[in-house]
Amino acid sequence: MKRQTSFIFILLTSFLLSGCGSDGVQFFNPSKTVDIETKKVTKENKIAQTGPVQEKILKAPEKIIPVKPEVKLSEKLVKYCSLMDSKFEMYGWGKSNCEQYDWHHVRNSYLGRPLIWKSWGEETDVEKKNVTLIMCGVHGDEITPIKFCFDVIRSIDQMVYDPNSPFDIKNKMIVVAPLVAPDSFFKKLPTRTNHKGVDVNRNFPTKDWDADALRLWKTRYRSDKRRYPGKRPLSEQETVFQVNLIKRYSPDKIISVHAPLTILDYDGPAKHGEDKHEHAANQLLIQMSKDASGYRIKNYPFFPGSLGNWAGNERGIPTYTLELPSSDNRKHREYWNLFSKAIYSAINRDMSNGLNVADKEGKPASGNKL
Repeated sequence: MKRQTSFIFILLTSFLLSGCGSDGVQFFNPSKTVDIETKKVTKENKIAQTGPVQEKILKAPEKIIPVKPEVKLSEKLVKYCSLMDSKFEMYGWGKSNCEQYDWHHVRNSYLGRPLIWKSWGEETDVEKKNVTLIMCGVHGDEITPIKFCFDVIRSIDQMVYDPNSPFDIKNKMIVVAPLVAPDSFFKKLPTRTNHKGVDVNRNFPTKDWDADALRLWKTRYRSDKRRYPGKRPLSEQETVFQVNLIKRYSPDKIISVHAPLTILDYDGPAKHGEDKHEHAANQLLIQMSKDASGYRIKNYPFFPGSLGNWAGNERGIPTYTLELPSSDNRKHREYWNLFSKAIYSAINRDMSNGLNVADKEGKPASGNKL
């Protein structure tokens, strides 16, 4: 019995050491171990394994595909994004995906909330690029623009990092500030004015501010608290934030999204100017309206301390105010579908030469709509 057992043991040992079972499954082979720590595969090794037929595939691609940066948010931004998700859930908007974006954050609101923005494109030689600045949430009770800006961010991110997208960020700079006035939006009942009761779209340091801002507020608006311009211009962190974005990026055009006037307004170089820059600005206004099913263009007046006055009228930066039809949280998909193409046209419009780059680059990737 012992001799039989020993014989079986010898057979089993030989079987295991042979490296194969009867079903052809390969067992452990020391000559083919994998370096788990590094997992390095050199080009030479790969070619040796696959043969010369595969060598062409291993060459560097002609177009460099941008790699989405790893996001590491500060504790303050993590808390901010948690608040944003809570608001999105309350309004039935799903997740904001706020924590997935590499935000810029320099200054805070009066209550210490981050004033954030997202950008795409290298900031080096920014003056040579086609720069578009988009801002939302200037008035906290206008909630649909905030969701709209997050939709803009989501779509641009998809196109920039999608290797199959026809969108090219190479000669562009896109900057989006989705919530200019967080204190007023994060209130239980959002308000038009910030925490200090100031309308930050009446607080820009326009040339007529000292003479007219408070005077008109008292006479024309009967001291309406919703339109209070503040004690002095540039007194609010939200206003300083917008001014600094404009100074930092020197945008070729600005789009400020509001609600609910149902109009597209323009402030900037003379509306019937003859030089190519003014012509491009006016053509973009018409194109944006056309892209939004003939959305109504209205020459809305600018006010002392308004963005349109400070940036468009005084500095000649084409400034477009897109007033969504309402602040109805249920309408967010409808508004995205209606206006996304207009935003795409604005981003691609090169204001320096009047050419519509969108026509050359093709339509956005399927499903992105921007």
